[in-house]
Amino acid sequence: MRTLALLVALLAALAPAVAAAHEPHVVKLVAGSPGYDHIQPFMAEKLGFWEKYGVKVEFVGGNYIRANNMMSTGDFDAGYNQFANAIRYHAAGIPNIVVGSSSANCAIIIAHPSVKSWADLKGKRIGMVTKFDVQWMTMVEHILPRHGLSEKDVQLALVPVPEVATAIVTGEAAAAFPFEPFGTNALAKGAKLLLAAKDMVDKTKIQSDMLRNGLVLHRKFIKDHPDLARKVVWAHMDAVEVMRKDKKVGIEVLKHYNPKMDPKLIEDSYDNCGWQYQRPPKVWIETLVAWMKKGKIIDKDVTYEEVTDFSFQDGYPGYPGWEKLKK
Repeated sequence: MRTLALLVALLAALAPAVAAAHEPHVVKLVAGSPGYDHIQPFMAEKLGFWEKYGVKVEFVGGNYIRANNMMSTGDFDAGYNQFANAIRYHAAGIPNIVVGSSSANCAIIIAHPSVKSWADLKGKRIGMVTKFDVQWMTMVEHILPRHGLSEKDVQLALVPVPEVATAIVTGEAAAAFPFEPFGTNALAKGAKLLLAAKDMVDKTKIQSDMLRNGLVLHRKFIKDHPDLARKVVWAHMDAVEVMRKDKKVGIEVLKHYNPKMDPKLIEDSYDNCGWQYQRPPKVWIETLVAWMKKGKIIDKDVTYEEVTDFSFQDGYPGYPGWEKLKK
């Protein structure tokens, strides 16, 4: 009896430690507004992907600036961010790792109806969303030179993307480079298409589309919780597969989180956003790094291998990924 009593006491003493060891980590995940580039966590939330993987998530979404600020301090486990930002933060010592990709292209270049060619933009104002982001660099380093212009030939100006249509129609800007669905909205209000989403990158020069955003994990989270990291990545991949294969569901999720947005606008802009990538091509990341070094946005080499880790995608069977984990 004495031995049994000691055993019971020992188990009682160990019980809290065992429970604590198995206490699930709550994943802190941040994202911007629920548009095409940041739709994956909103889809995971609405359709219950995280719960199906048994992952508890504290999700902060809806404000790109707030999310970006959180990621710039490393105060996250997982987040959605521009590849340019991820590279810059990594170079600055914030150990974030790109583990997945979002939509491709998903932006168009529009112009005032009076603009007949790219030459007409010389000396004119072009509305941009954010300085030194992926679109800014693609415009400066790839699109303008392709059409016989340089950054010095035009006036790149920050124009809030919801105001792009008004800026074009009123002549405040001769052209603009908005992400979707705001570009399609501008077309509906009288702007003309200058460069289509599918033509954003000249593939004879860069074997990739323009990829702006993706899923990023903090290295400490990867190290401390590798199983959770894989499940977060698979939930992200599930959402990409849904956007790729089930347009109806994708549109319904977008409508759910954007109830004030014209449903037709969501539908009309959907096909400008490609979903063929689960990871950004190596050439695209290396191109961004080269552009950022040229522009002195970063002052050190950042290799593809340092800033990416796609090992958590290994074994993904396709949507729904959680079914595979049951076997």
